[in-house]
Amino acid sequence: MSRTDVEKLLADLNEGRILTQQTFEELDVEVYLDERDATAFADDWMQSFERWAQASNVAEEEVLRACREQAFKQTLAFTREPELAGYVSDDMGLIGAALLQGTANDSFVDQLLESYRQGRLPLR
Repeated sequence: MSRTDVEKLLADLNEGRILTQQTFEELDVEVYLDERDATAFADDWMQSFERWAQASNVAEEEVLRACREQAFKQTLAFTREPELAGYVSDDMGLIGAALLQGTANDSFVDQLLESYRQGRLPLR
């Protein structure tokens, strides 16, 4: 994985291939956010965050800021839910940070990315 992978993620976001109206159809935002905050998911997310995003300098990369911003804006446009937009933006930042460093040994981040690529939010 490399910068090219993150640039592809950004291109996919910009071109509407990751987040679509269908991603958020029939979503009960409060229920979803409660599921996200459940111990199992939240613990796995934080472990990956500490491994890939927090413990490195990649968070300052412009391409990551662009991914996070695009994800936030798209989610907000589709849902008008800023808290949900923040979660999706954080996911894209985590995925991007891991892609920059190589996610070969992080099945959680791989699952996050696969969920989004399949047009669904993680957990759904």
